[in-house]
Amino acid sequence: MEYIATFGSTHKALKAEKVLKENTVDFRLIPTPKTLTTFCALSIAFEDRVKTDVENILRNSRVKIAAMYKKEGDSYVKV
Repeated sequence: MEYIATFGSTHKALKAEKVLKENTVDFRLIPTPKTLTTFCALSIAFEDRVKTDVENILRNSRVKIAAMYKKEGDSYVKV
């Protein structure tokens, strides 16, 4: 199951990318789907197996996730 985390700015998304790479977490930096938000062009996508790691690493690094969504088919559900 895929999750997408959005951020309040592109700067925060790029910081999340840097922190997650440093911690060797499996994720992808993606364009934010237009149906989710328009205030940040980038998001991170990751699988369920690393969700807790992503949340903990970003929290400990003080990178705030604006919202998190679970992909269900062609749509996204806020979690």
